[in-house]
Amino acid sequence: MKKIGFLLLLTVVLFTACKTPQDIAYLQDVRANEPIMVQGDGNIRFLPGDKLSIYVHSRDQQLMDLFNLSQGTGNVTTNNNGGMYAYTVDPEGNIDFPVLGAVHVQGLTRVEVAQTIKQRLVGENLCKDPVITVTFYEMKFSVLGNAGAGVKEITKDKITLLEAIAMASDLQIDGLRKNVLVLRQEGNQQVPYRVDLTSAESVYKSPVYYIRQNDVIYVEPNDKYKRSSTVMSNDAFRPSFWMSLASFLTTMALIFVK
Repeated sequence: MKKIGFLLLLTVVLFTACKTPQDIAYLQDVRANEPIMVQGDGNIRFLPGDKLSIYVHSRDQQLMDLFNLSQGTGNVTTNNNGGMYAYTVDPEGNIDFPVLGAVHVQGLTRVEVAQTIKQRLVGENLCKDPVITVTFYEMKFSVLGNAGAGVKEITKDKITLLEAIAMASDLQIDGLRKNVLVLRQEGNQQVPYRVDLTSAESVYKSPVYYIRQNDVIYVEPNDKYKRSSTVMSNDAFRPSFWMSLASFLTTMALIFVK
């Protein structure tokens, strides 16, 4: 009976040591062929303090030279990227564009800013055939904690939380997926949001499903990592520890069985 009891104990210990954690997989409750609604359109819209580059193309070279200055003043930052430069959105939500003067861009997407400038150029008989290109300039979000931490550049109109994590090289295996923190600046407040990446409902219905400029994503370590960081438990959760334990228990089992 003692031998049987010991073998049962050995089986339980090995199974516990080798079982796959249940909090690792993303979106565990997703059901096949069932569409999931998401929050808003997700397009990044310009805010005061943001920077954007604007390039005006026209058949008339003189007009292009007029609207695409190589130097600027006021809210314009020079840039060596193909002669384009960046406008900074002022506290009132405007940029100071050549000839046109103040152009309100706060709350607009890249496409809407391009349309606004084109309509004004054509409507004021300044250019008949303009093609406007608007790009983000030094707009970023940050990832901290148990993920591929770093500052990531925004280069397209929509970035989901999952894409943002992928851009940071994914969460580390010891990153807590059930309580990811996203900090977002809203007016004069820093607003915290919590997202459970193992739950599709939590992810897709979250207000931070789409990332905005200046968002900060923080992934805290899971409990296993926290315990392993202590002096007493530093080695208790390493793979080498469990392999050694399994080898020891197997040896003891063979001794008892004989």
